[in-house]
Amino acid sequence: MREVFFDENSIDNGLRQIHKKLIHEGFDSYIVLAIGSGGEQIAKRLEKYWSYKDIVSCALKNEDIHISNGSKIKGNRILVCDDTTITGKTFINVFKKLVNLGAADIKLFSLLMRRNSSVVPNIFVFEIEADTKVYFPWSDYPIRTYSKGIVRKISCEDCKKDFRCGDPNIDKNSLSDFFKNQEHSSAKVYLVEDKGEICSIVQFYEKHLNSYKGLFLDIIATTEDKKGNKYASTLLKLISYYMFYHEFSFIYGYAFDNEELIDMYKQRGFEVIGSIQDPHYGTLHKIVIVNGTKDAKDHVIASIRPHI
Repeated sequence: MREVFFDENSIDNGLRQIHKKLIHEGFDSYIVLAIGSGGEQIAKRLEKYWSYKDIVSCALKNEDIHISNGSKIKGNRILVCDDTTITGKTFINVFKKLVNLGAADIKLFSLLMRRNSSVVPNIFVFEIEADTKVYFPWSDYPIRTYSKGIVRKISCEDCKKDFRCGDPNIDKNSLSDFFKNQEHSSAKVYLVEDKGEICSIVQFYEKHLNSYKGLFLDIIATTEDKKGNKYASTLLKLISYYMFYHEFSFIYGYAFDNEELIDMYKQRGFEVIGSIQDPHYGTLHKIVIVNGTKDAKDHVIASIRPHI
């Protein structure tokens, strides 16, 4: 995943150049509809170059769309303003809402478009590759903190070490097996090392279920003498950040029938969506967390539930 950071100067230069295009296309007679905080930030900065006719705001929550003054839409031409067009889904939903409210015409202006978006804005300034993460001055940076030990990938040197969690179905795998999985079977294997000891380990895989791309939490375990010290919670935080940063739609896995364990998952945002009976483990609970910044939670769960 590549990263691009826009500063105030690059944004200002882009908007200074594009406002002439907006005027030339006749969009100065349109009412501006700013999508979310990003759209409001662009509209506010654009105002120094262009006195638009009027502005209304549009707030999004999951797939619910709330327009600040819907009475201004009917019969008017609307210029939808956003900072980034990533997939085009947001604009499509806003477009439908505006049509229902009686907009006479609808156009889209976006500062930036990600390649492969299903919608191409009527006017945009920058285009980025699909695997690029963008940060504006108003963006929240992805600051990550891990307070327990050292979090790292498993390495060849770890193969000489011992790891036992007390579960024979996990302990039958040596650290050499985990390392081989990472090298040859596309597994992601991370561990927490503290004071020279491997305290906890996690193994997960990328999974495609229906139209969604997510992660399967295969194994997470802590050594017997380190349980209760939040090492596993640290690795749950890691995989959650991995999902958000790399824009996966979900994480799913199976949790033992243990109230304390279920609470740990819930504290990290997971929810239980069902249970199964396993011949080795007894009752296992299906756990899922959805990347709500990317997809609607209910839609994702309904789509993947039959497959897990």
